[in-house]
Amino acid sequence: MKRIKIDLLRINNFRNCEELKVNFHPRFNVFTGLNGAGKTSLLDALFYVTNGKSYFSFQDRYLYRHGFDYFRLHADIFAGDQMSECEMVSSLQKKKQIKCDDKIMKSITEYYGRFPAFMIAPKDILILIESSIERRKLIDRTLSQVDKNYFVNLLTYNKLLKQRNAALKLFQKTKQTDMLLLEALDEKMLNPAEVIFNARAAYVEEIAPLFADFYNLLSDEKEVLSLSYKSALLNNDLIALRKNSRQKDLILSKTNEGTHKDDLIIIMNGKEIRKYASQGQLKSAIIALKLAQIQWVKSKTNMIPILFLDDIFDKLDMERVNKLIDICYHQMESQLFISDTDAERVSNALDQLNIDSKHFYIEDGKITA
Repeated sequence: MKRIKIDLLRINNFRNCEELKVNFHPRFNVFTGLNGAGKTSLLDALFYVTNGKSYFSFQDRYLYRHGFDYFRLHADIFAGDQMSECEMVSSLQKKKQIKCDDKIMKSITEYYGRFPAFMIAPKDILILIESSIERRKLIDRTLSQVDKNYFVNLLTYNKLLKQRNAALKLFQKTKQTDMLLLEALDEKMLNPAEVIFNARAAYVEEIAPLFADFYNLLSDEKEVLSLSYKSALLNNDLIALRKNSRQKDLILSKTNEGTHKDDLIIIMNGKEIRKYASQGQLKSAIIALKLAQIQWVKSKTNMIPILFLDDIFDKLDMERVNKLIDICYHQMESQLFISDTDAERVSNALDQLNIDSKHFYIEDGKITA
């Protein structure tokens, strides 16, 4: 089993970090400092060098340090004993460049999944209570790290979906409908949709027991949770669904049926978790879900992903925090990066668990101690 770990990180003009060079502990790293000091910026830079994109921002231009129009990230990343030098350069003037061992990646598809890494952040509980879009992304990100064929088919499906929606809007604007075009697009989307559906259904079935087990560990079995996959393709093929919804599609000028409407359903004590759970239960559930994802990735890739825990003590009591750290360190065996505002609180937790670590105090985007 190859552990993924980051040994060295260099930052130039990323978020509120002007220039930074830092070496990390191979297993456990702690970032503490006041709110806005730069802890999350550092975690996001680490996430970026492993995933080729930010966890918190969809567009790179929002990651440039104020007054600058570029950033550069460099990292030495290990997969087992094999080290790779990786560099990300993003600029308003040029196309983003991802380089690994002096080889320029043709696209993020070529890089994504080389160094599996996951983030758990306070905003993640919104994944469970808001629209299904974020829950699908949660599945898609994990599958795409493991299965390149899935990633390619997902990109293909989304591109065709965009074309289909554009055609529907044009039909409404011109008052002319091209049914042959719709049928042709539906035919092209059929195979990618089947690949996506089959992979998602198998994935959810495999992680469901892992999810339940991790939640039980975090909550002392106080609640019973189950996980299931919701998709109209469970009982119909795509062509039949599209025929039945065609009139609705034309009226609303958007595609109403397909894998882009799938959802992940979590039931707690017989009720949907997003409607009844407390903030602490939601936080425990999203953590359990991500731990299940990491365990699944380990089993499929023979690699141990990195885990980033942003503001780890938010909405969790100390008992659950200690259990989480213990699971991540001993059971998951990941290299860990955690952030918190209270240095003493983190130190006490690690002392209780007898965990060796490296502690960084962050202030104004710089490591001060």
